Amino acid sequence: MAPVSTVSATVMGDDDVLRSIELKAHNRTSASPTLTPHDSMSLTQLSRTVPTSLVSKRSRKDDELWPRKLWDSKVAATIARHGLEKRNCAELRYGNPQDDPIPGIVDVFTNATFPPPGREVDWYAYSVPDKADLEAVAGRLSESRGVKYHPEDIIVTDGSLTALDLLVFVATDPGDEVIILSPVYFNYPVIIRHREAVPVIVPARPDNFEPNIEEIRRAITPRTKAIIINSPNNPTGVIYSRDCLVELSKMLEQLNATRACPILVISDEAYSRIVYDDAQFTSITTIYPHSAMTYTTGKTLLAPGQRLGYIAISSLMPVDHRHVLRRSLAVAQNATWGFPSSPLLHSLNKLDTMSIDLLRFQARRDFVCDSLSACGFRTLKPSGTFYVCIYIPRREKCTSITEMELEDEKFCLSLAASGVLVMPGTLFGWPGTFRISLTANDGQLKHAVKVLTGLIQ
Repeated sequence: MAPVSTVSATVMGDDDVLRSIELKAHNRTSASPTLTPHDSMSLTQLSRTVPTSLVSKRSRKDDELWPRKLWDSKVAATIARHGLEKRNCAELRYGNPQDDPIPGIVDVFTNATFPPPGREVDWYAYSVPDKADLEAVAGRLSESRGVKYHPEDIIVTDGSLTALDLLVFVATDPGDEVIILSPVYFNYPVIIRHREAVPVIVPARPDNFEPNIEEIRRAITPRTKAIIINSPNNPTGVIYSRDCLVELSKMLEQLNATRACPILVISDEAYSRIVYDDAQFTSITTIYPHSAMTYTTGKTLLAPGQRLGYIAISSLMPVDHRHVLRRSLAVAQNATWGFPSSPLLHSLNKLDTMSIDLLRFQARRDFVCDSLSACGFRTLKPSGTFYVCIYIPRREKCTSITEMELEDEKFCLSLAASGVLVMPGTLFGWPGTFRISLTANDGQLKHAVKVLTGLIQ
C-alpha cells in the first residue's frame, strides 16, 4: 500500500464536544513493531531462559493468553512509532466505555458507599447478599424466562469471569475436558488451563455460527465434564436459537443416560440483555437440567471495572444435584474470596434493573455495518452484544493459515498506524476477520469508518 498523507479526524470527547486530532503521515508498509525480548515470548518460552524456581509449571501456562498480550504490545509499539497517543486513537479493541457513565449509576455507587442509619457498624463487614435482593434477582429471572429460579441458587460473585472460573473448577478434575466453541472468547482456554483441565475446541456451524451439535457429540469423551456456550456470542454477536438449544439438550440427555455423571453446560450470558431488533434470547438453563448460567452487570451497564455478577443454577436440575453444586461453589468461592466488595454487594438489586441505551447502540451498529457494507466490506451484523465482526478484504490469495494470520496482522496494524485500534479475529481462532467494539464513542466510530473506507476504495 502507498503511504498516506496527514488525515484529519474528529473524535468525540467525554463532554460530547468534537475535537479535531491530526494523525501524522505514516507508511503502512513499514517494519513490524519493535518489541523487547520478554514481550515477544510467551511465559512458556520465557521459562526456558529465565530461572523459574519460584513459579510452578501450572502457573506458567499462558499460551492462550499470551497472543492477546502480544497483540496489545504490537499495537502500543505501532502507535508510538507513528507519534500517536492512545487517548487520541479510536479504541475499538475492548468493551470499555468511551462515554460518560449511564444515568443514575454514579448515584447508586455513591449511595451504597455510605451506611444507612443503623448499619454503620456492619456496612463494610464480611457479608452475604441480602435475602430480599436474591429474591428480587430470582424473581426477575423467573418472570423474564418463564421458568422458576430459586434465590438459594443465585451465587453472587465479583464478575462473570470469577463465576466461570468457579464453575469450571467444581466441574473438573485435572485432565478432564471442557468443550468450547470457535470462534472462541479468548479467556475461556485460559480459565480451563488454569484449572488444569483441557480445552477442546469445536468449530461452530459456518453458515450461522450456532453450535454444531454433531461435531460436539463427536468431541465428547468419557473425560468431558462441561461445555461452555456463549449467547449472545462474543465475538460473532449471534444469538443461539431455541431450536438449536433444544437439539443440544436432547443430544446431551441421551449421552447422560450412558454416563456415570451428566455433562454440565455452563452458559455465559454476559450479553443476554444486550439484544437488538426485538431478537429473542433463550437461556439453556430453561431447557437442559444440568446447566448453570453466569451473568455480569458490567456489560449491561457498561461498567466493566465494577466487578459484580452471579451464577444462577437451573431449577430443572435435580434437587440433590443442585445442593451439591451449591455447596461445592461455596467452598471454591471462599478459597479464592471471589466476592464483590461490600458497596457493590449492597447495590445488587438496583444495578440488576438498569441498562445502557440499547437504541443508541443499535444505531451505532447500523451506522458501522451499513457504511462499511456500502463501500465493499463484508460484515456480520450482530443480533446481540456490542461487537461487530468485519471480514478482511484479500489483496492476494493466502495459501495457508499462517500466511492468512500474517496478512491479518499487517492489515490490523495498518489501522493502528491510522489511529484505529481493533482486535484481529486470529485471537478468537477466526482468521480473516477483525472485531470492533461499539462502546467507542460516535466520533471514534466515524473516524474508524473513514479510515476503513479509505483503505478499500
